[in-house]
Amino acid sequence: MVDNCVLISTGSFNPVHHSHFSNLLNVQQHLENVQDPPWNVLAGYISPTHDLYVHSKLGDSAWIPADDHCRLCDQVIQNYEGAEVSSWITVARGESEWSAGFVDFPPVRENLRDFLNNTLVTQEKLLKYPLRVVYACSLDHFNRCPEIKRLTESTNMACAVVYRVGEDEEQIFEATRSPNIIYVPLLDQRHTLSNLSSTQIRKYFQNPNSATEPFIYPNVYEYMSRRFQT
Repeated sequence: MVDNCVLISTGSFNPVHHSHFSNLLNVQQHLENVQDPPWNVLAGYISPTHDLYVHSKLGDSAWIPADDHCRLCDQVIQNYEGAEVSSWITVARGESEWSAGFVDFPPVRENLRDFLNNTLVTQEKLLKYPLRVVYACSLDHFNRCPEIKRLTESTNMACAVVYRVGEDEEQIFEATRSPNIIYVPLLDQRHTLSNLSSTQIRKYFQNPNSATEPFIYPNVYEYMSRRFQT
């Protein structure tokens, strides 16, 4: 039996940067080439969070409306990341456009799992067996969200955690006793990794610096400059 899966990454993407995509790429490579037995990654989804949450967290001064950051993500996928990303990663708007407001990441993953398996297995019979939904997140998110471990106990759910510079690895080493929690330690990349974040990019437009600017996508730079009048 082939272990098919899809990846999903949630968050504000306020604004989007390369690590959002490199995390998914690193998880894909790990699942298909390191995981034993390997898992076949069919697709990846970037799922921006609803405005109600992002605006309440960041306020008017830093918030980017959902329509805008979905569009920025789309532009990056099509124009800057190339076929390595655009061939299998797309923006999922269901979470950000949900009419009832903010939905936290656990039901987002579960609803995606149910929708895909109902469509691909039950209705259209394109897949013989149910696929897994793998929640891809960075180590800092895993360390501060204990509910991630509980969610992997659900049927056809898993989590892939990607190493992040400066984050403690004790919890993830313990958690990987579960077969549904996979750690991507990036041992061969650690000497070149940056610790870029959306927060750093937002701060750049308050206080520009040469260290951050090269990591900002051109469309994001243009948008942020216009929105925040740098």
